[in-house]
Amino acid sequence: MAAHRHRALKIIGIVLGSVVGIAVVAVLALNIYMRMTFAPYFEQAEAQFEIPGLNTGFVPQDLDHVEADDSWLFSGYMTDGSPSPLYRRTADGSIQTLYVTLPDGSPYTDHGSAITTNEEFAYLACEGGYLTIPMDTLVFAEDGQSLQATEMVNLDFTPAFMNIEDDQLLAGNFYYPGDYETPANHHIVTPDGTENPAVMYAFPQDPQTPGRFLTTPDNVFSIPGMVQGTCLSSDGKLVLSTSYGIAPSHLLAYQVNLGDPDGTFTIGSGEEVPLFCLDSRNLAVDIVGPPMQEGIESHEGKVFTTDESASNKYIFGKLCGAGQAYALPL
Repeated sequence: MAAHRHRALKIIGIVLGSVVGIAVVAVLALNIYMRMTFAPYFEQAEAQFEIPGLNTGFVPQDLDHVEADDSWLFSGYMTDGSPSPLYRRTADGSIQTLYVTLPDGSPYTDHGSAITTNEEFAYLACEGGYLTIPMDTLVFAEDGQSLQATEMVNLDFTPAFMNIEDDQLLAGNFYYPGDYETPANHHIVTPDGTENPAVMYAFPQDPQTPGRFLTTPDNVFSIPGMVQGTCLSSDGKLVLSTSYGIAPSHLLAYQVNLGDPDGTFTIGSGEEVPLFCLDSRNLAVDIVGPPMQEGIESHEGKVFTTDESASNKYIFGKLCGAGQAYALPL
């Protein structure tokens, strides 16, 4: 009897060892595949720090560097539909979990598609526009605290991404055929013959209210589909992050001549503003990266990226280093 038990345990050990061995080989193969397939990206990109909240059900969508205290903010959503947190990585590397209360007192449960800040306010994307949160409440917040949004600002569309760059608030929508449609007037045939299916508005500062932005854009950019984030590179290029599903991501950098518009665009109020089309004429850089890259941020001469593939919703990114924020020169 003991001999039979010994043989059974030996067989179980062999099977478990084989399973573990196969798993290790699979992980190694995945890492080799990712590093080889996206070699130009990884030759430039350097891991900076872990994206917070990945093992809690949090799905990161954007990141922002807060100049006021050298911290980082991460916005996103929870897979179970519970209130969407903001994760704050302080200058010393500690992590805070913060929540947002809407102006009507209800909890923020939106997609968390974008977070961006200036000295006076944090701007958080929501359905139909964005929320404003005073920065003094955010900078001095304690772990677990709920931040009160003081206002919701309505836009012509629900922003899929936002960023404050050169005293403008850039905000745009996301297109993917069948799943994420955009209005017909956002589909624009550009001068090189390409059809761009989405737009990005550039809102100027409000001269009457420090830190706030007007709701009529200075200009509009015609952009490709699947845009997840935007920023300006250190040399003034307009950078877009595009991704959807398990297809490769792209960092697209455009050299745009803002003195030479491609026409005009009619915004929701009926006013016409200058239109700039992003296409092959002004595309300067296209870096192909791993799947599911989301929002981006320009900081210290580099573009920082975040990725949702290492969240518990998708998992596979945990096996190939996608749980890190990366930075690369562009």
